[in-house]
Amino acid sequence: MNLLNPANRWLRLKRRDGSVSPGSVYDAADPEVVDVLAPRADFRGALYQLLIGLLQTAAAPGNLNDWLGYWNEPPSAAELEAWLAPLRPAFELTGDIAFMQDRDAKLEGNAKSTAELLIDTGSDSNLFFNKLADWQGLCEGCAAQALFTLQINAPSGGVGHRTSLRGGGPLTTLVLPEDADASLWRKLWLNVLPLDGENAAWRAERPLPAKLPWLAATRVSDKSGVETLPEDAHPAQAYWSMPRRIRLDVDDVAAGVCEVCGEAHDALFRQYRTRNYGINYTGPWLHPLTPYLTDPKDISKPPISTKGGRAAGGYRHWLSLTLGENDNEQPARTVRDFNRGRGKAEKLKQAGDARLWCFGYQMDNMKAEAWRDVTLPWFGLISEDEPRFVEAVRQLLEVARQSALMLGDGVKKARNMDKKEPAIELSFWQRSESLFYQAVDGLAKAPLLDGAAQAEVFAAWLPPLRRLTLELFDYWVLCAPIEEMDMAKVVKARADLQRGLWRAKPHKNMGERIAQYQGASDEAVSQ
Repeated sequence: MNLLNPANRWLRLKRRDGSVSPGSVYDAADPEVVDVLAPRADFRGALYQLLIGLLQTAAAPGNLNDWLGYWNEPPSAAELEAWLAPLRPAFELTGDIAFMQDRDAKLEGNAKSTAELLIDTGSDSNLFFNKLADWQGLCEGCAAQALFTLQINAPSGGVGHRTSLRGGGPLTTLVLPEDADASLWRKLWLNVLPLDGENAAWRAERPLPAKLPWLAATRVSDKSGVETLPEDAHPAQAYWSMPRRIRLDVDDVAAGVCEVCGEAHDALFRQYRTRNYGINYTGPWLHPLTPYLTDPKDISKPPISTKGGRAAGGYRHWLSLTLGENDNEQPARTVRDFNRGRGKAEKLKQAGDARLWCFGYQMDNMKAEAWRDVTLPWFGLISEDEPRFVEAVRQLLEVARQSALMLGDGVKKARNMDKKEPAIELSFWQRSESLFYQAVDGLAKAPLLDGAAQAEVFAAWLPPLRRLTLELFDYWVLCAPIEEMDMAKVVKARADLQRGLWRAKPHKNMGERIAQYQGASDEAVSQ
């Protein structure tokens, strides 16, 4: 099976009329196709990355105008096929050269069930709950998706089993049009980088194996081997990183029903061979689809990729993922590219009509704790005053974080709990989300982000947030059995919380800003 053969319709594509049908990679440019589907959420996220990676590797636009041309007029299937033709030999699933697999076709190593290609079933702890004695195997399409998903997300896997280029369980952020029925082409193309500005280094001419590592002998990373730094490869290898040495066992196949897609196939892959000390990506690698953090105390240290668990944070991470809340936070390069001055957002006049899809595994070393998946709104700034906007949103978040912290502490004291219950603070973030986005929308729509405009938004945000925090305190305290209540502690804890909602530094500063421009005391404004 060749993934780039037009005859291989291994993708499940959703069309504008709601129907779902098989399709090839080249159908991604069909204006009537609106999404690519998969039997697993992690596979779907990986397929988006695979398709974006193909376009970035084989068809990156030279500049923003070139990019805009294909945004307005997608390529034909024939044109897309011509773009990808140089890559086609590298996308055979089996053979001497095999997609996302070790260059050594006779790789000697441990034999494992293909079930262990799935990140959430491969660890010992998960295998305890998932009995695989009757595992039939994976079809070609699902095996390809499993291989790619594992390689780009690879968690720690024991001695010498390397993590992905972004570390284990990275967060991926994709900019999408607001319209869910926008064409799949536009959803993909919005995340393809023009080769200008900070992306000019991608113009470097390097042999194809510098981009697709399975075309060359594995850069083994044992004691006598080497590490792989950014200068050892083309930047595009970030999309195709291959830390694990794996070979599907083509001698152990049988007909049956695929364990993932549930369809009958003549050949299912039951086992694969693996060995340790594959490619060890080190140094300042930056994946275009992932946000990064730098150490403010030592800028010489390589940036650290944001992990998938951050997608579970709700709006508390909205600013850091979209614009960067602090100087050491760097949104994904594709996000920065969309938002840059005179960039895609301005050209398309759709900064307020976009959204940010964030997803990834929340990992605890080898153990997959959860798959996190969230879509965040995007706001275009009428004032174009990004520094003031960022500072104002930062103040909203400081108030929210302090409120959540005081709520958790207050309920803990009122109920005489040994430790805080995570669900309490989580309820605050969930219940206050709409208030936050209303406030951000108000800041984004302000023609002039001066003190008066900010105070108007703050005045609509702070009082209901205080009321909500007290309401949640009452709710969580009353959840306790009445016979376990110490009313003296409850009354004191509530009074302390109420006092904190006015006197804590973030609240006090915001209240003073409101009073300065609203002509009333913070107490009056807040009631």
